[in-house]
Amino acid sequence: MNKAIVIAMTAALVTAACVTDRFGVKSGGFPDFVTSNEHYYVTRIGDVPQIAAEEYSLEVKGLIDTPRSFSLEELYAMEMGELPLTVECIGRSTAGALVSTAVWKGFGLYEFLESLGIQEGATGVRYEAADGYYASHTMEQIRNNEVLVALFMNGEPVPPLHGFPVRILNPGYYGVKQPAWVTSIEVIDMPMKDYWEDRGWDCSPPMAVDSIIFQPTRSAKVAVGEPLRITGAAFGGTRVAKVELTADGGTSWTNADIVRSMDADNVWVFWEAKMVFRERGRYTVNVRATDIHGNTQVETDPDRYDGANDWPLIRVAVE
Repeated sequence: MNKAIVIAMTAALVTAACVTDRFGVKSGGFPDFVTSNEHYYVTRIGDVPQIAAEEYSLEVKGLIDTPRSFSLEELYAMEMGELPLTVECIGRSTAGALVSTAVWKGFGLYEFLESLGIQEGATGVRYEAADGYYASHTMEQIRNNEVLVALFMNGEPVPPLHGFPVRILNPGYYGVKQPAWVTSIEVIDMPMKDYWEDRGWDCSPPMAVDSIIFQPTRSAKVAVGEPLRITGAAFGGTRVAKVELTADGGTSWTNADIVRSMDADNVWVFWEAKMVFRERGRYTVNVRATDIHGNTQVETDPDRYDGANDWPLIRVAVE
């Protein structure tokens, strides 16, 4: 794809969908490990839908033996479980903050559809949302990823800004695969493009292993021999195994300490490192992460239309 087209598409996605970009980093160098609903990043393609709980219904249709609609009261009566999950916007820039972690509560979509009778030949589902958004998952993803019909976010009903009353969570995939304000689920037998695929993006790959720097934000000054504290997060690739930093373009690496993690797949880790510079000068410090499968974050990701995971950087002046 032409680089100019990719840049234009990225700008369009950020303008049209990624409307909130903040972490809420505290004085200690980290945000809350579980992102508050207030600081959780927001994506949407238009105005926030205003949905009345008593009027809402979720339509389940398509290749299903017993198609029907469910009231919100009926959905709340389902047996539920919790899912801690880190999600990244597919259009997040290397220095952007469009990644968050929440604990969701809801019920498994595959079991739900099974109870209604999935017909032979069904290959996936398509979701429609109240804001005009649409997305799809393969049946394999729904079954193997334990896709969740989420009704609660961090202990409260999913807020209107984040998808009230129903949001779909596909662990390990970008935010484009987590449709909010869902009003219908259609079981299908043919490939269908998502909203952003119709606009040139490739929404099919899972989140690649990635990292971000919390502090310093862009640059720092430090004296020769004085430790520079750097904090950040790493995510994607199911689970992160290690995080490394380099000040010489990758010739040598320093291991960061993973200071906060959770015993769960697809949840970020927080890391911290202290780097000491022995000579005056100007340095570029890069970060990379590696997951438990040995997948290492790439220095430069040329395919930006399916999510970018370049090494993040800060500039350091050593005096």
